[in-house]
Formats: sequence, structure tokens, C-alpha cells
Amino acid sequence: MLCVPRKGRNDLLTATNDSSKKHSTSTNDNPKALELGELDIRRKCQIATGRVTDHRHDATLRRNHKLDLSKSIFANVTSPIARYALYQQLGWDPMWSDASISRIQKLYDASQQQQASDERIPPPPPPIPTEILQFMNKECNFRVEHADGSFMDHLRFLYDFTHAWYKNDAPGYTSAPLVMLLHSITGVGTNFFPMEVTKLPKLQTLLSTEEFKHVVVFPTFLRLLKQRTFIRELQSLSSSKSSSSIASVTIHRVLGNESMTLTSEEMWIALNYQLIHSLDFLPITHLATANDDRSSNKFFYYGYYHPDSPFLSEYFELYHLLQSKGKLFVDIKPIQLEEEEEEENCSTTKT
Repeated sequence: MLCVPRKGRNDLLTATNDSSKKHSTSTNDNPKALELGELDIRRKCQIATGRVTDHRHDATLRRNHKLDLSKSIFANVTSPIARYALYQQLGWDPMWSDASISRIQKLYDASQQQQASDERIPPPPPPIPTEILQFMNKECNFRVEHADGSFMDHLRFLYDFTHAWYKNDAPGYTSAPLVMLLHSITGVGTNFFPMEVTKLPKLQTLLSTEEFKHVVVFPTFLRLLKQRTFIRELQSLSSSKSSSSIASVTIHRVLGNESMTLTSEEMWIALNYQLIHSLDFLPITHLATANDDRSSNKFFYYGYYHPDSPFLSEYFELYHLLQSKGKLFVDIKPIQLEEEEEEENCSTTKT
């Protein structure tokens, strides 16, 4: 097994969105240049295949004793029980086999090649507008750590994945990549705010009306997803009172606490954006649902791994809602579990 260590700050990709260019962050002309981040093996696999894969045959897990929640987006979580649960879920580093690294890298490289004649392979994402990168760099704080690498690694993954797999004939397609890039700018789930409320007018000038609306309501929908009641109420709608009967929803945005009204279609678009976001928080190996008899703790040499993650149950619940209501606008395939891995190769078909 090969352990792929986390890279230092000088090894990160800059905001050129070009994986062939790497630069130091200590340049004289811009010593604090914003780095767009890099993609690890797990994220590359998701971008290449459009699905979450159970990597139990690809990697084993090692305890990450250096995980410091105080330097992450979870710094505001103060409950000892909640912090312990976060350590149990997030405090692991994958040790990938050489063969798996090679296989996934080839899949990812193929997905990044511009092949106009092969619609099955999504092209690489376009460059991010310079004015948006400058705003993120100069007027916001994205330097807090994500639980799995840097915050910018997280944002780059969401931007790249959304470009590759959001259905190009679905509502919300034109806005999706930039919304996912900026989804956390008005607040993350743990009440860290990369941007001050006074910067909202400037942000609004950089985005379309649709993009701005979805960016500022994203933190609210994230909290609705965590709370579960809203999702379950939507799921409970019967055929006699179908989801199409919803005219609008009115919510309060987190930053500024202003009331905002979304149409029914905008609500479903917002929930699709939440589904994409949840991809980056799922367990790497031994995926299972709470009622699955395979959900017992998995022992690794370095300790016990708990596959029954609240992130996973949230994902299953939202995925089932969107699929059952015919509102799944992003081409995310069902999770590939262990028994499927031996019978099915990763597909790169985009519909």
C-alpha cells in the first residue's frame, strides 16, 4: 500500500485551473495569492465517474492524529460529544494501493481531455472569471482548513464536479458551477463566515441574478438539510398533493437574516446543489446505511472506523427525495458498493 501524504502549501495549484502549472505562494508580486486547491484520489474518482464509490478494495485507513478541528470549519463546534463524533468520522487518512492510484488517475486524465467527438467524456471546466478570484482573494477569508485538506481543495472539487455532471438541459445548469464555487461565501454550516455582510452588494455585481440568489440561500438550505424535517415533509407529499403543487418557499438567509422567496423550481435546484455538496463529506470505505447488516464498525490496524455517518444518511435521504420526485438534475449515479465493484466497471457516461 502507498500512503499519499498531504502536500504542503507550496504544492497546491494556483487559480489558473491548469493542473500542469504549479507555483509557490511566496512570490514577491503577490505573496498571498489565493490557491484554487488540488484534487485527491477520491475526488478525482468522483469527477471521472460521476458517482460515489466504496473504496474498501482500493485503500485502507490510517488514523490522522494531526487533525486539529480548531483550525478547520468545525472550530465553532464546542460540544465534547460532537467533537468526538467528528474526530471519529473525519480523523482518517486513506492509504491507497499503487494499482488503485494508477487506475483512478487514468480515468481522471481521460475525463479531462477535450474530445468533442466523445460525449461520454466530460470536458475540463472553464477558467473561473478573474474578477471573482480577485474578490475571493482580496475581500474574503477562505484560508480556514477543511476537514480533508484545505478549504480551496473543497471548492475546486465542487466546481469541477458540477461542471462535469450537472445535466446541461436541467434547470440551474448555467448557474451551477459558480454557485458551487461560492456556496460557502455567505456562511458555512458551523457559522464561519468567509465574507462580511457589507460585501454583499459587491458580490451581487459579480454574479447573475440567479447565481446570487442561490449563493446567498445555500447556507439556509444546508441547515434545512441537517435538520431533516423539511426534506421529510417534501418526501411525504403524496401523488394527490404532488411536489408540483408547491408554488414557492420563503426562507431567511443566514447572512443578514433577510427574507427571500424561491419558486418551486428554484427550491429543487437549491436541493440539487446541496446533494453535490454532500458528496465531499461521505466516508471513503465501507459505506452502509443505518439498517444494513454490514454497518458494524470496521477494524483497521490503527483503530475502528465508523461507516454509519450522519453525512451518509443525509445524502441517501436527499438523493432518494430528488430521484423519487423526478427532480434529480445532476447525473449522480447510485453509490457503487462492494458487490457491484466486482461486476461493473466505472462508467463515464454523461446524460
